[in-house]
Amino acid sequence: MKKYLLSIAALLLGLLAHSQEADDLGNYAEVSVISRLDLNPTWYRNPAETGFDLGNSSIYTQFEGRASEHFSWTVVNHWFSFTDWPAGDFEAFELFKTLGYSDSNNFIDIMKADLTFGSWTFTLGKDCITTGGHEYDDDDYDVHTPLASPLWNDLACYQWGGKVAWTTPSEMSTFSLQMTTSPFGERPFASGLYTYSFAFSGDYGWYSPLWSVSALAREASEFSSAKRDYDFLVTLGNQFFIDDFTLTIDWSNTSGIAGDYGSLLRGNMFHGRLDYTPSERWDFSLRSNYILTPKDSIFDNWWNLGAIAEFFPLRDSDALRLHAFVEYDNLLDAFSFNVGARYRLSFKLW
Repeated sequence: MKKYLLSIAALLLGLLAHSQEADDLGNYAEVSVISRLDLNPTWYRNPAETGFDLGNSSIYTQFEGRASEHFSWTVVNHWFSFTDWPAGDFEAFELFKTLGYSDSNNFIDIMKADLTFGSWTFTLGKDCITTGGHEYDDDDYDVHTPLASPLWNDLACYQWGGKVAWTTPSEMSTFSLQMTTSPFGERPFASGLYTYSFAFSGDYGWYSPLWSVSALAREASEFSSAKRDYDFLVTLGNQFFIDDFTLTIDWSNTSGIAGDYGSLLRGNMFHGRLDYTPSERWDFSLRSNYILTPKDSIFDNWWNLGAIAEFFPLRDSDALRLHAFVEYDNLLDAFSFNVGARYRLSFKLW
């Protein structure tokens, strides 16, 4: 795998040198600091269990740009998270401790370079595992985590590797192949565990599919004679556009071991949302998740449901977002109410 990545790196450097001779129209570099604050009280059936936390409160930075029509880059750092505060769980520098590991996310979410030549795009670095499902379209700092699927919440999706994608001449369909380190290997490369993904996406006006098949390697179980086993993740993401409405239905099926640590949760997951955007300043949505797993799983027939309102008060800008949502979780038998704000402060370097 190391030789594979070094070969790709040499190719990218050669292509980058060539791209310097290209027209620099549209070149730019921008640094953004993104902060989010959530206030999230939760009410349980037992009043004594009622709690309060800071939800998805966090601080990110994003550095992105384009050096030519062929070369672009993206670096996203997740510096701080605040969870279960003020109960004592402050998850900040804890992120740095996992920097050398691939079985958990750390303060480097994305660190990738993209080279595009005609219909081909080559990507090298740390990126999200190519899984179908439009749920991953949103940046992490924009996600309302209680209403995200267990797949989004639990999978260490940012991994090191490479991807090649081809877009049809009509620019309506894209096919990609990706190889990355596995989220079930403790340390990248040293574990010898990798993930292989194939994805198809499309943009057909009223309909946008995002489908994928991934094989995620993990240590073999005690009942297997192989050196490693694979969890297979099949995801079919579908979006439908009707005037100011967007309907999203993501379905995922995994072959993991139900309840086993270090494996995907076996079964079917459904993530649905209906978005209504009456103007550039308002966005309303209904969202729900449903899991159907084997009977030996505590998550069997788990579901939740929520409603979200988002407001962008700045004219001709989405830098500031105010949001509120309410969510019910049938497993916890609890209601959560969240109010918060997300602000993006950007600096153009060139």
